[in-house]
Amino acid sequence: MNRLKSGYEVIFIVPESRRHEGKRVYDWIIETAESLDLGRMTQRSDVEGTGADGKLHSAHFFDLADQPIELMYAMDEETAERFVTAVEATGAPVFCLCRPVYYGQLNDKSG
Repeated sequence: MNRLKSGYEVIFIVPESRRHEGKRVYDWIIETAESLDLGRMTQRSDVEGTGADGKLHSAHFFDLADQPIELMYAMDEETAERFVTAVEATGAPVFCLCRPVYYGQLNDKSG
């Protein structure tokens, strides 16, 4: 797999409605990523999830504000450490998942 890089997938999962210092937590994460020049991200809106406190977070027909949001990034180990540390430094409450992966753009015709 030498055409792919070895690194980490970093996923942050947070209810859409969660705020920290008046700002949505996932906005804190996106801004932190941009400050580290992490441009490639996938955002997923999940149907439901259960938090550490056992509370169900879900998208309801009339209220989507409690819908779980996932922000997924792939990067090298050093960048992953800097990113997680920077998000942690914001003080924003968020669940984080990091796992080793191989990643890369296949069949890149841009260059």
